[in-house]
Amino acid sequence: MPVRGLRHEEEVVADLHAEAMAWVGDDVRWLDVHTHIGHADPDGYEADPADLIEALDAAGQHAALVFPMHEPDGYGAANDIALEAAAASGGRLMALARVDPNRPGAVDEARRCLDAGARGIKLHPRSDAFGLPHPVVDEIVALAGERRLAVLFHAGRGIPNLGDAAIALAHDNPGARLILAHAGISDLGLVAPRAAGIPNLLFDTSWWQIADVLTLFATVPPGQILYASDMPYGPPRLTATGMVRCARAVGLSREQVAAIAGAQSERVLAGEDLLDLGPAPGTGALGPRVLGFERAVSYLTAAVHMAFRGGDPTEALAMARLACQASAEAPYAERLREIDALVARAQSALGGDDHYAVTIPAMVAQFLAGTSSDGR
Repeated sequence: MPVRGLRHEEEVVADLHAEAMAWVGDDVRWLDVHTHIGHADPDGYEADPADLIEALDAAGQHAALVFPMHEPDGYGAANDIALEAAAASGGRLMALARVDPNRPGAVDEARRCLDAGARGIKLHPRSDAFGLPHPVVDEIVALAGERRLAVLFHAGRGIPNLGDAAIALAHDNPGARLILAHAGISDLGLVAPRAAGIPNLLFDTSWWQIADVLTLFATVPPGQILYASDMPYGPPRLTATGMVRCARAVGLSREQVAAIAGAQSERVLAGEDLLDLGPAPGTGALGPRVLGFERAVSYLTAAVHMAFRGGDPTEALAMARLACQASAEAPYAERLREIDALVARAQSALGGDDHYAVTIPAMVAQFLAGTSSDGR
């Protein structure tokens, strides 16, 4: 099935996406480091390689890393499908192998896939039920380090912290490029202040909560941030637009954002030395606190969480609209009206069977509210 949310992206995000892409530049090569394929994940999501390429085309993006979704019966056959998809894609897709370190033969499976052309390994502590440190993970990271390849860790919701263990793995395996997915939210407050001294510890941007993404861009050196969508969970125009807006909000340059979009990821996957894109910019460029925006963000965050989890976001969306009320003289009144219109669109989709009709306009509203204090 097509990547979920593409239709709503076209209706809600297209203009903002075009504006973001014009700012970055038409000559930027976009490489998404976090996409999935498969049909057996217990969460009910699924995607084929053609679905990913359709979505890349819709976003004007060039290539993506692809790996299996959760496969309760094991990853061998699924890894073969990912490798075959990469080989047949004409360079649009590149494979990561996914392994479960709790299963016998995990290191052999990782080695088999790397020998067959995989660009690295994906590890998922939540769905495959393991913690760090883990002796098999140590072996897998060492194997990747010998080949200067990537290891992508799920570092989002649903897991205890893995930050200290990830830092130790990065120190012990300087050839490995460890990528903490989903902005490293499980450990962002712990790891971000130490990231500058660990250049092979990287973060991908596949996350939607504006405070987390702004924290990532403000506190982690830009050379350690890689663009990602999380397809089929996150549609690419939405995620690219949010990435660019957050990067601009903290003061990153076009050249830095272009490298985050793809150039640095290409170096990661090729085993090349990484670009030094300067220090973390800090929070100085974020501008004044605008309480209407902050109130809207808080209620929109609650609404999106509830919608994702099958709850009722009605009250949270209503409160977000109330937060947008402002007099005509207020300096941010026009932007608050734009946010209110997006929230109204989300409200109009309540009661339907496609939560993306609610969550995409709500997430776009949140990105606008969280990145507009400079007047953009």
